Amino acid sequence: MNMDMGSPSSSSMHMSMATATSSMDMTAASSTSSMDMNMSMDMEMNYYLTTHYNHYPVIFHTLRASSGAGAFGIFCVLFFGAIFFRGLFFLSAYLEQRVFHNLTNAVLIEEIDNCACVPEEDQKHLPSGGTLSVKSLSLGKIISQTFCPGLGELKRDFIRLLIAFTATMFGYALMLAAMSFVLLYFFAICLGMAFGEILFNRLSIVLGINKNSSLCGSLH
Repeated sequence: MNMDMGSPSSSSMHMSMATATSSMDMTAASSTSSMDMNMSMDMEMNYYLTTHYNHYPVIFHTLRASSGAGAFGIFCVLFFGAIFFRGLFFLSAYLEQRVFHNLTNAVLIEEIDNCACVPEEDQKHLPSGGTLSVKSLSLGKIISQTFCPGLGELKRDFIRLLIAFTATMFGYALMLAAMSFVLLYFFAICLGMAFGEILFNRLSIVLGINKNSSLCGSLH
């Protein structure tokens, strides 16, 4: 009787042990397969310039091309993104010189009479009739004007912060896209930067904006 009663329990124990063993085997197999997949994905990473773009992620995991049309779409995104990145620097220079009238942002000018490189509409903002001079400020004034510039200047600094943050974000995003080592995307960024430089350089010439944020380029 005891042997008959014990036999079902032992068979159930054997079944549970077999189930646990099979589950462990499945877990080990799944982990091994996932490791193999991760290793294969690592093996497929580009470490040199290549024309291979099929299903290769760019910046985001879902931004990948499975056809020539998709690769051309990513090319256009990077191309116009690079132009936009270059335009942010032009926007910063335009705001400083034409909106904020901050003509002495980058350089200190000792004594320049009749500065021909300053547009006529901006000469009225120069002190002493078009003559710029170096300001002699005490340490206390420097600290107060740096950390307590006033409400108006704080608003301008907030705009500067937004432009700087956006430019930095786009710059690092383009860098990550170039680090994909896909030749098509690399040339998209280079062409976008080149076209942006030509475009906004021409726009700076037309509008009289010094893109280097200085008044006369190299001043003596």
